[in-house]
Amino acid sequence: MVVVLAIAAWLRLRHLSLAEYDDDQAIALRIGHDILQGNIRTVGLASSSGASNPPLYVYMVAVFVAIHDGLLFATATVAVASLVAIVLAYVLVRPRFGGVVALTTAALFATAPWAVLYGRHLWQQDYLPLVATGLLWSAFVVLERERTRVVALVPLLFVVAVQLNLSAIALVVPVVALLAYRARRIDWRAAGVGAAVGVLSLAPWLAHVAKHGFHDVGLFFANGRGHHGGTAGGGAVQAVLETVHLVSAEGWGYVTGSEHQADWAWVLGRVAGIGVLALFAVGIAVSVRRAVAERRAPSLDTQRRALLVVWIVGICLAYVPSTRGGVGPHYLLVDYPVSFLLAALGLSDLAGRRVAFVAVTAIAAGFVAFTLSFQSFVARHDGTTGVYDVTYEQSAALAAAVRARGLHVGYGRAEYLVSGHLNVPDGTPSRDIVQVHDRLRDQSPLPCSGRRRWFGPLEACFPRT
Repeated sequence: MVVVLAIAAWLRLRHLSLAEYDDDQAIALRIGHDILQGNIRTVGLASSSGASNPPLYVYMVAVFVAIHDGLLFATATVAVASLVAIVLAYVLVRPRFGGVVALTTAALFATAPWAVLYGRHLWQQDYLPLVATGLLWSAFVVLERERTRVVALVPLLFVVAVQLNLSAIALVVPVVALLAYRARRIDWRAAGVGAAVGVLSLAPWLAHVAKHGFHDVGLFFANGRGHHGGTAGGGAVQAVLETVHLVSAEGWGYVTGSEHQADWAWVLGRVAGIGVLALFAVGIAVSVRRAVAERRAPSLDTQRRALLVVWIVGICLAYVPSTRGGVGPHYLLVDYPVSFLLAALGLSDLAGRRVAFVAVTAIAAGFVAFTLSFQSFVARHDGTTGVYDVTYEQSAALAAAVRARGLHVGYGRAEYLVSGHLNVPDGTPSRDIVQVHDRLRDQSPLPCSGRRRWFGPLEACFPRT
């Protein structure tokens, strides 16, 4: 486990200057500064639909900024949260399913390409796996103990997850299923206290959306229904597809865009991912078969496995009202670590201890090779044409050059690094503004009558002053 954790930390913390950096990160950091200056926020960042998320995340960023101002430090907190989630997953799985399953779960969580990607990226969804892991632990305790007060954590952690991102509302399916199944053995007073505390923490955001006629809630559900047509119900299909992606190394074109790797490490990682998908399917199939066979008097182990299946299936079913265009891969981060645990159970069902150890070592090696290949790809191209876009390193280099000349830059994320603001100050003469063109997005040349400079794929036109 120490080796697994060391590998997880290395993959997430190495070359953080290559981390993804876009307007979402700059806006979050700017709001964090505003909060420290006394600007109280009742809403957080706006989602892609335009709906404002609850403000928990921006207050977290404010804490990070107060400790050390800078994107790389804030990004490192995501890596640390990911590492804590991996350790917690190991701790909660080991006494329930054994050391082999626990180590396999941790190894997959530590090395899976999507888990690493979202473990080195400052974004509110990236903290969801840690909250989901805590929620899974509390759910297991509710299954195992009579009238435990730990049940208070179930609604509380659910609300915390929703505060981090509204997509976590999909967790309502496994949460409600658990509470309904254990209805006669639950300390409902404790559950009520947990729900009350959660709603109270959400009160500022609820007051805001109520004041505005629940407009943000309407935008959120409208986004789920899609803005580009499509049939309702397709969202569940897309959720299944994204679940498949997140547990393997598939769907990477979303990250890289039109450019793709084709080296041996890339292929090895995809083969490893296919192996995990097979184990994931076996874990689900065996769990369902056991639940059906023991439906009258299921053992505690069978109940636990059934909860894992309900978790994965329920989250996908939550997207039935949505179209495919309304579901992105980050919406399914609440699958972690359940999807890896089901794959680990599938391996345990198929193989003995020694074979399982060899198999998970090979899979982890394939995943590590895949991630290192991708990071090398990003370093060579200074970004990707997909959602990753330009790396922080190049935006920071541009900002340093602009700041050294006492200028401003018409590129929001770089302007934040120059002045701490997202926009060029009103009234700034055009001769003091550096124009920037992202050639990853558009290969056409930037019209420039001044001095042209390149920062990776960023083409900048500096005025001749």
